[in-house]
Amino acid sequence: MDTPVDINSLLADLDKDEWFSSCADELKRALVRDAKVHRLLAGEALYRDGEFAKHALFCVIGGAIRLSSSLHDGTPSLLVYLEPCHWFGDISLIDGQPYIRDAIADIDAQILCVPMQSFTQWLEQNPKHWRDIARLSINKLRVAYQVIGEPGALQHRLARRLWLMAHGFGSRMHSPSMQLSVSQEHLAQMMGSTRQSINAALAKLEGLGLLSQGYKSIDLTNLERLLNHANRLDVDDLVDRP
Repeated sequence: MDTPVDINSLLADLDKDEWFSSCADELKRALVRDAKVHRLLAGEALYRDGEFAKHALFCVIGGAIRLSSSLHDGTPSLLVYLEPCHWFGDISLIDGQPYIRDAIADIDAQILCVPMQSFTQWLEQNPKHWRDIARLSINKLRVAYQVIGEPGALQHRLARRLWLMAHGFGSRMHSPSMQLSVSQEHLAQMMGSTRQSINAALAKLEGLGLLSQGYKSIDLTNLERLLNHANRLDVDDLVDRP
C-alpha cells in the first residue's frame, strides 16, 4: 500500500543519512516531492532480481530490507542488510537496467519510493545533481572494496562487517548504532559461512568483551576496539577462513 508523505517532517528524518544531508535543498525536495511510502509485511518483496525498474531510488524509513540473491545451488546469499535511513536502487537509476538482487522486508517495513519518470525528468533539467547520485553509488563502491577479499580469520572479518553495519555501510559514519537487529543466519549468508561458524566467531568476540548477544540482536560495546580487532592479523588467520 502506498501513502503520501509529509514532506517537511520527512526531510528532517532523512537528514540522519549523511549522503542525503550533504545534498542541496533543491535535490532533497525533488526526491520527496512525488515519493510515496510503500508498506511491506515481513517477507514481502519490494522488488525482484530482473524486474523492470519503476522507481529511481528507495529509502528505508522504518523496519529493514534484505538485498539478496540465490547461488547456483539455491543457497541464499545476503548482500547487505539495510535499516533507516539508507538509500538504495541507484544502479538502475544510473544505467536504466532492471533491478539486481531481491529486496525483501526482513520485518514489517516502510520504504520511501521515488518515481523513476518524474525524477529522471527533473535530473535532465538539473543535470548538475547527477554528481550527487554518483556520490551515492561511489560510497557503496568504497564499502564493497573493503569487504571483497577481506583478510583474516572469520572472527576478524565478522568484526569488520559488524563495524560497517553499525555505521550503516557508510550512511551514518558520525552516528553509528550500537545495537544491530540481525540474526546469525543472516550473518552467515552475508559472510558466505555457516551458522555454526558464525556462532563460534560471535562467541569469541563476546568473550573479548566486544559485544553481547540477544535474540536476533547484537549489542556492540566499543566500536574502536571492534575495528582494532578486525584489523589484527595473526599468522594462522591467513589460512583460517571457514
